[in-house]
Parts: sequence; structure tokens; C-alpha cells
Amino acid sequence: MGADGDSGDAGDTCAADRGGNATIHIRCSNGSKFSVQTSLDSTVEVFKAVVAGSCDVPAEQQRLIYKGRILKDDQTLASYGASWTLTLIHLSFIVV
Repeated sequence: MGADGDSGDAGDTCAADRGGNATIHIRCSNGSKFSVQTSLDSTVEVFKAVVAGSCDVPAEQQRLIYKGRILKDDQTLASYGASWTLTLIHLSFIVV
């Protein structure tokens, strides 16, 4: 897992890069943190695949939570109000 967002409040922010993507900071239920780049127009299903590439949790075993809401695969990140600033998504593991 990457070290991005490991210091201070950096894990609670989201910044746009020049390519139109957002840097989304993820906090896992085990306490680890990392960041990924994606478009806010991406579906949650696509975003889970991006997250799976940065951690050891397969997309089908991820539960992503933003502002207390479990994100559904067919919705976009933007549909949940994720923005270029102050976006932190929590990742919990689904044991199958």
C-alpha cells in the first residue's frame, strides 16, 4: 500500500490533476491509507478496479463508504457528491 496521504490532514483532501482526474484518498479498515487517480464520472465498479490495483483487496470484496453511504457499483462517484476537494473514501473488506 502506498504512503500517499499518510501525513496530517492530507488523507482528507482530494485534488484535481491536469488530466481532469481527481486524487481520491482511501482509508482502509485496517488503518492503512493510499491514494488513487480517477475521474469523478467513473462508476463505482470501475473505481473499485482502480482501487484493487493499489491494494490487496479484489474489487468484488470491496465495500466503499463515502459520507456514511455504501457506494453502489452502478453509480458514479460524482453522484454521491464526491468532489475535487475533501474526498475521503473508506474501504472495508467483505469476507466471502
